[in-house]
Amino acid sequence: MNQPVVCRQILLCSALFLVAPGPAALPAGDPAVAHSTDESPELTALLQKLAGRADLYRKYALGFTCEESLVKTYYDPDKGSFKRRQREVYDYLFERSEKTGRLGEVREITSENGKPIRRSTRDLDLEIPPSYAWSQIFAGENHGKFHYKLAGKVLKGYKLLIEIDFMGWAAEPGTSDIAGWSGRASVESGTLNLAEISAEPSGQAGRVEAEKLKYQRSFAIMGVPLAGRPKSRSLNVLFGFQNEELTYPTETTIAKSVYVRSAEMGLEERTVLKYRSYRFFKVGTEAEEARPVPAADPNVDPNATPPAATTTPPPQDPNRPRR
Repeated sequence: MNQPVVCRQILLCSALFLVAPGPAALPAGDPAVAHSTDESPELTALLQKLAGRADLYRKYALGFTCEESLVKTYYDPDKGSFKRRQREVYDYLFERSEKTGRLGEVREITSENGKPIRRSTRDLDLEIPPSYAWSQIFAGENHGKFHYKLAGKVLKGYKLLIEIDFMGWAAEPGTSDIAGWSGRASVESGTLNLAEISAEPSGQAGRVEAEKLKYQRSFAIMGVPLAGRPKSRSLNVLFGFQNEELTYPTETTIAKSVYVRSAEMGLEERTVLKYRSYRFFKVGTEAEEARPVPAADPNVDPNATPPAATTTPPPQDPNRPRR
């Protein structure tokens, strides 16, 4: 084959490659594409059931108080040694604002490091979602904020759990909005109640790796790099208390780590929140509407006349003299 023919074929192939359509770029944060790409019938049916369960959590279970204890432990991440510990106890209220509809926490501190103190409202500013807010991760209005994927089933504590991976699409990850977090949710196979949430800020792994390179290559003065050390966060929420056929948070663990000299992430701070002594109260008519309706007794005729009420005579006074 002569050289001009070869040149013309190469030019023709190059032209076809240039005009061939490539993959369309997905706009960041576009709600139209923020949905699950797993279109399996199993996942679709499961998400519908979980959305109904989330509605029950929101309508019926809201409105409770409990005791919340906080234990915050500080470590030396470079040495891996313990530094100090802080303990606090709060009266905790979780509620939904009548004005904004948002879910929020109210805390009143009752003791600090084992000593009673004057009550006052505290804002812990933990930069994580409220523990009970995770009950809405599968709510219908949140389906467009996450990508879901079935991860399988596992047996834990004699319970069969369905595990679902989720990835949040929030523009600002790692805040008090659950849509800014990614991880895995475990729900009980029979009841579809939440059992456990494990999560970290969306996109954290990629960010940490980029910051590691920046830190390693940054200019140092007197041996101290000018770039800040990469940091990471993770959380774990256990739903271990059951009331009225729903589960409630019993423990939330928050771990903060920082990049250390050994090129690893060293634990810097661990916060453990525990919830106990739950007390429930009704929230308007929503709680009554959401309460499951008991099934009718098949042995009772609904058209039958109810029996007349009978009164039981009061017990005889033992001190009264006998006749």
